[in-house]
Amino acid sequence: MKRWYIIGGGLLLAALVLFGAVFYIKANPKETAEAMVQAAVVEQAAVPQTPPPKEPETVEEAVPPYESPVDFASLWAMNPDIYAWLYIPETQVNYPILQREGDDGFYLKHNSEGKPSEAGAIFTEASFTKKDFSDPVTVVYGHYMRSGAMFGSLQGIYSAQGGIGENGEIVVYLPERELRYQVFAAVPHDKWHLLHNHDYTDPEVFKAFLEQVYSVRSINASIDEEAGAEVGDQLLVLSTCLRGDSNQRYLVLAKRTAEFSAP
Repeated sequence: MKRWYIIGGGLLLAALVLFGAVFYIKANPKETAEAMVQAAVVEQAAVPQTPPPKEPETVEEAVPPYESPVDFASLWAMNPDIYAWLYIPETQVNYPILQREGDDGFYLKHNSEGKPSEAGAIFTEASFTKKDFSDPVTVVYGHYMRSGAMFGSLQGIYSAQGGIGENGEIVVYLPERELRYQVFAAVPHDKWHLLHNHDYTDPEVFKAFLEQVYSVRSINASIDEEAGAEVGDQLLVLSTCLRGDSNQRYLVLAKRTAEFSAP
């Protein structure tokens, strides 16, 4: 019996406390709300918080600076006319590109060191071509060498069935940039100068040139219509002699598809 008195007394005391709390909350709603908020803040502060990811403070932290795989400093010490490097993966084409101010034909008979050589070097013409590859059409020249050196391997590579698909990428390295091109055509072409008296900034001139390229029908011609260029693209044209016909040139044409540079 005494046990039930104790239990009853406990329940009565709990009810009185609860009633008092409810009465206090109704009488002092503002103070009660502030106390609850303060308690929540204390409880939240006690829980370890995961810090937000650090935002990069500078562009350099967000994007690693571009580093050219080509040691241009060493190349310039050998010949300051070197300004870029041409590379076609899985081929022999892996050469510096040169340009001699005031003498467009100098590297027809001089190598990349500037020494006399019948093989010449890979070059562009200062009279028609900017060194930053910003022209609508950049033409790079190289001799056809029977050994396959310079541009001697191009005709064999791109005249073969599937040649464009297997060797379709061309890379141009600059000191602070890397340019990627996709080959879309390789064709015999008249010997007339591609850049002299032709303004490819004119869309109609550019379009006419592409149409002429696409119209070539020859056993040595290859066209990749899916990778085809259009007005507004920036083109890279590799130009060399056509094997078996001294009245024509052999052109490998590619359009720029990507650029990587320092931030």
